[in-house]
Amino acid sequence: MSKRTALLEAAYKVFSQKGYHAASIKDIANEAGITPGLTHYYFKNKEEILFYIQNNMQDTYHAKYSGDRPSMSSAFQEIKERVDIDPDWYRWRYEIFSLGIKSETIQSEASDVLERGRQSLEESIEAIGGNHKDNRALASVLLAAFDGLALQKLMDDDLDLNDSYKLLEKLCEHYINNRD
Repeated sequence: MSKRTALLEAAYKVFSQKGYHAASIKDIANEAGITPGLTHYYFKNKEEILFYIQNNMQDTYHAKYSGDRPSMSSAFQEIKERVDIDPDWYRWRYEIFSLGIKSETIQSEASDVLERGRQSLEESIEAIGGNHKDNRALASVLLAAFDGLALQKLMDDDLDLNDSYKLLEKLCEHYINNRD
């Protein structure tokens, strides 16, 4: 693994676990096993690291879902499992949202996270239920539901989301199959 890759993986971990403001370049460098000075060779500041990681994560997830779309059931299952498999992914999202609320500089980046999520969901909805005027609105509702359910799970590890996701999937299928 290159030092740059190690730096980015370390920054993702440190930002997700400590938060952006509490994390220092020194923390990131220590986690990566490099000197803080080398961090500045690759990135001029924490904000640049934050944006690079976010864009890379968005590209990775959207590439995963482009092309062949999974069935609705398998898509819901994958989203439900993500909070257990990669809870830092959601912590990262919430950190970006929190920063975006407080900083105009980061707000556009946070808005882009949401927009790309809506676009990805809208494409999936269209693949499952065809082109419809309400696909964008349904994508917004589903994004809010997925993020909200994941937040509840992060706050209460004992929470069982199976029934919630089953109901959400049934509601979505019913809506898609019965809309005008």
